Amino acid sequence: MRMIATPPVLEPTVLPYLKLDGLLREGHFAFRSGSHSAALIDRDRLLTDPIATSRVAYAMSRLFFGIKVETVACPSIWGAGLAQWVAYFLEPRAKVVYATPLPEGGRTIAPNVHSLISGKRVLLVDNVILSGTTMSWLRHQVEELGGEVVGECALWDSVASAGLATSAIGLFNHLYPAWPAEHCPLCATGDTHPESVPY
Repeated sequence: MRMIATPPVLEPTVLPYLKLDGLLREGHFAFRSGSHSAALIDRDRLLTDPIATSRVAYAMSRLFFGIKVETVACPSIWGAGLAQWVAYFLEPRAKVVYATPLPEGGRTIAPNVHSLISGKRVLLVDNVILSGTTMSWLRHQVEELGGEVVGECALWDSVASAGLATSAIGLFNHLYPAWPAEHCPLCATGDTHPESVPY
């Protein structure tokens, strides 16, 4: 998989817009994975706002303008709206495939869209990466179906910031890194108690 060296670039108005509507909050947050961060992206409400979603998706798509992407794949419905916008801004525009839940648990990629993966150059997109398990599952599925993974990105990747193995790019990681709890500088100051996040 080819890695992108270009740092993410956000329009100057994006962060103020996200903060104004509470789509991004600053503070001290503890995620279920054990990572801590100074920011929380409201993953549910962000995708209800097409302006916010389109702006962050454009910034994500810019990271891959120099690479031919034929399909954008997403591991769940959580990031499907984001994946649609990313695919729209790519040139040429890409197709979109996302996994759907199974009645007995787990998820699958429907057989009728396998042709959009087999032999194609695929970009993996999700809203947030918290443990890396879901994105690893998607990467494995795409490769098993004969697709070539050419990149991975999310709005925020706590795995990369925490120093664990990952190949994804987190759009907000350079602004809001994540740390393992034992290395959290916010905890070290003792000024604030982290707010627990249920995901």
